[in-house]
Amino acid sequence: MIRRNTLIVVAMLLLMMPLSTISGQTTTDETECNIIVDWSNGTSSEHAYVINNWNLVNENQTEVHWSHENQSGQILDNGIINLSWNENDTQSRIILPTTINLGDSISIDVRASETEIFCSRTIDITYWNQPINDHEITRTTTWMLEQTGGDGQEYELEFTGRGWQLRNGDQLESNELGAGNLSIISDDGETRIETEINLDRVWLNESMTGIDLEQQQFEMFGNGSMFFIVKDEIGTETIAEINISDSYITRTIANGVPSEQVRLEGTGNLLSNGTNDDESIELDGEVSVFLYELHTENGEVLLSNYLLEAYAEMVLIDGNDRFTLDLDEFIIHETWENGEQTDQLNRIKGDGTFDFAESEDGATIIVNGTVPVFWLESQDGMTTVNTILMDGDISGDVTGEIGLVVEIVESGQQQNHTGQSFDVNVIRNENWLNISQITGIGSNLDLEAEHNLTFEYQVPEEHWLNRTVRYKYVEDSGEINDEYPERSPVVVDPSEPSNESILGSVNISRELGFAPSSMQIGDSLMLDHGDTLKLEIIATDSGSVTRDGHEMDVIHWNGTYINGGFASGKIINEGILAGLIAEVSRSIELEIDELDGELQFIEIQSLERVISPAIVTEAENTPPLFVELRIREGVLTTEGGEAHLEVVVEDADWNMQSVEVDLSSIGIGIVSFNDVGIDGDATVHDDIWTSEVSHLGINHGNQDINITISDGWSTTQVTTSLILTNLAPRMTSLDLAPTTVSRGDSVDISTNVVDAHGVSSVYVDLTGLGGQRFALSQEIGEQWIGSFIVPDGFSPGPQLIAIEMTDNEGAMRLTSLIWRPDGTTIESDRITILNDGPVLSNLTISRQGNFVDDFLVPNLGEQEIAHVISIEVYDPDGISVVQVQLGILAEIGNADDWVPMNDDGTGGDLVADDGIYSLTIQTRSTMPTGSTEIELRGIDSYLESTPGNERGFTVTLSDKSSEGIGSEWADSTAVILIAVGIFLFLSILGGIIVLKNANFDEE
Repeated sequence: MIRRNTLIVVAMLLLMMPLSTISGQTTTDETECNIIVDWSNGTSSEHAYVINNWNLVNENQTEVHWSHENQSGQILDNGIINLSWNENDTQSRIILPTTINLGDSISIDVRASETEIFCSRTIDITYWNQPINDHEITRTTTWMLEQTGGDGQEYELEFTGRGWQLRNGDQLESNELGAGNLSIISDDGETRIETEINLDRVWLNESMTGIDLEQQQFEMFGNGSMFFIVKDEIGTETIAEINISDSYITRTIANGVPSEQVRLEGTGNLLSNGTNDDESIELDGEVSVFLYELHTENGEVLLSNYLLEAYAEMVLIDGNDRFTLDLDEFIIHETWENGEQTDQLNRIKGDGTFDFAESEDGATIIVNGTVPVFWLESQDGMTTVNTILMDGDISGDVTGEIGLVVEIVESGQQQNHTGQSFDVNVIRNENWLNISQITGIGSNLDLEAEHNLTFEYQVPEEHWLNRTVRYKYVEDSGEINDEYPERSPVVVDPSEPSNESILGSVNISRELGFAPSSMQIGDSLMLDHGDTLKLEIIATDSGSVTRDGHEMDVIHWNGTYINGGFASGKIINEGILAGLIAEVSRSIELEIDELDGELQFIEIQSLERVISPAIVTEAENTPPLFVELRIREGVLTTEGGEAHLEVVVEDADWNMQSVEVDLSSIGIGIVSFNDVGIDGDATVHDDIWTSEVSHLGINHGNQDINITISDGWSTTQVTTSLILTNLAPRMTSLDLAPTTVSRGDSVDISTNVVDAHGVSSVYVDLTGLGGQRFALSQEIGEQWIGSFIVPDGFSPGPQLIAIEMTDNEGAMRLTSLIWRPDGTTIESDRITILNDGPVLSNLTISRQGNFVDDFLVPNLGEQEIAHVISIEVYDPDGISVVQVQLGILAEIGNADDWVPMNDDGTGGDLVADDGIYSLTIQTRSTMPTGSTEIELRGIDSYLESTPGNERGFTVTLSDKSSEGIGSEWADSTAVILIAVGIFLFLSILGGIIVLKNANFDEE
């Protein structure tokens, strides 16, 4: 009754108002009921709505009026629902008979009449976290994806970065740019692969048209390491450690099917060290090239390329047995394109040694041998080389020889056991044991000579099974026996490379589905449009967040993932950005049935900036400020130089819209820069606007550049300078003749040099090595020719030649690099410098500080006479040591010794470090007079010595007459008498020693 009176009063007031005011107007009492969205069963099956406080408004005249319009304002359907009356019902649920779509609008009124509306609500339909209106925002993102499987697979991807979302009409683009880490572990019980990659750039892109996901793409760049660990049955671990210098991984998901491109490149080491009882194996090597490439599209392998090049030394020790194999080449290469193997090469090539010994019944057998050739190779899936040569000698109580020869001797046709012909390689397999002598062998040692010769007829296809179709056994008597194995060969196709994802087995994206742009407390949604994730949401509370200094109303919500996990967050509930998530936290757990494993995804996102629409008014806006124009790489050169130009701005309101740079002065025109992580931009919305440019012209120096920056409300124009660097001349070829020379030789040179400004001069610059600058003359066009003298400053071995080039604008380059047409560089050819040994000159003899012509031999009974022998020694590589072999001038017993000489101011040397080496020599009276030969040699820093034909020097020994003895006969007699005396003395001394040590029997 009270409500009826109230309605009468309201009607009277309306009648008192002007008709223009009340025309078409109704009243609404929003406090009596409210309309809640109930899409908990998913909008694909129904879209329902709950009217709360239904018992307060429900009566016989109450009706629910609804209308469904599309984005263009066209009414798709409408109607009136008359609900049954039950005074005890506090809620009433209605299901509308239409299908909703992006941009649609649903209007619902609960009314008693045309003029009495109890409650109403208009629901504008958008996609979750994707406002229907044009907008541009930035968000921060941190997430972690972890997957484990019962098959030994472990996968973890971490990401921290900044995201950017832009809607333009039906097109929505979402990007995230940052850095992270990728960890992958694969273990099949035999081989364990551990991959750790530091991702310095991670790019995630999603493009949608309407509600359709056109593409999702990961791009990852970085470096790290891979470990291949193979463990055999005795516990030996063989480890290949790969240092990944460059990695590129992309993953595109279209229509739920992943496509991937992977490239891993690096170098590394091989290592194995295992022991078992007395047996051990050691492997030590280096991986010089490692390359792995995989490109799959919609599950099909378009490209698979694997290359491993290594060399190693392997040592196997078993008790007294030792086998060593040096692998000079270890190559594995396999390429597949579109399901066809296009290239294949396996090569194991090296040599080795073996030693083993056996003992039995006191007898010993020792075998020492070599493996001069160990070479296994296949190309394009066919065996091309199969050669193993072993040769050993037997010693100890048995002597003889042991050997093995395996080699392909011919190729041709051979029938198998059924008579079918196949192409085969005929492999000679011969081993022998020849016994030449047996001594001291016990009766229990069974040893006899052996010789086996077999020819194997083997199909060359390495991927076939039971490949040998015939064995031909040749006896020593000449008898031949044949064997044809059954079911040989078994023809099988080569194993195609796997398309297994390196990034895990589950395609995971965030939840998708229809949602109201503005939510109310109590609204419930089922976001079920995603391939994997289905999230049930309920709005729980209201609140506000502050972004860009402005407060925005939000609705708090909680959600539960159907397959496990939860989420919560805040969603903007007003204005053009209504329906955009302000904050969200996700924690998802999924079971992967096909892998018997689990997947966990954890993410935190937060809205950071609103670029558009403007949330500041024109009056509140602060114009953006220009800070600087800079070149990221530091230099932008002429003639095709490429660089990233960066415009740094400051914008207090974070609403920058555009940066345009006028590069017309260098022929590029007006260029739009970006701050959304594309075209070389390093970080999303960090106020550093970037564009990658290429300067094809020849203008250089300071250039005036006009820059226009705008935030939508205001525009700032500035003029600044940009310094362009003149690209110096480039050398495109270099020819040298001869290429093997000694220092001091002349070398002819021809080179091609290019520069758009013209080349003014070209020199061979050897000043850094103690040489000169040798000018070249221009011959025809770009060719310059001349010659130069190899200076002493060149070290032995291969050496680069430095070329100095200057253009007509003064830009100069000093280089040894060759420029390729694609802009990359390689080293030019080198000349090889021969190492000549030290040069000896000016041998002198001095006595008592005076130079003399010969050595003076003292008379008998006189003291030894000191002499100093000196030699000048020169070598541009420096002197390591100078030595002399004195012959009869040496101390007794040291005639053949190499005695070092001095250049340190001691031992007769006058001046230290002057290149003159000296040695003091004592002449004795027992030395014969006359001419004698001595040898001197220098050894340089590279251990090259003076050539043998330049070492010999002839010196003279002379005597001087002594008073009282006037003839050679007297001297000779004296010498003879002294010698006889010494002999008698030694004889008597020896007799005494013998007598002292003799044992006499007592009689």
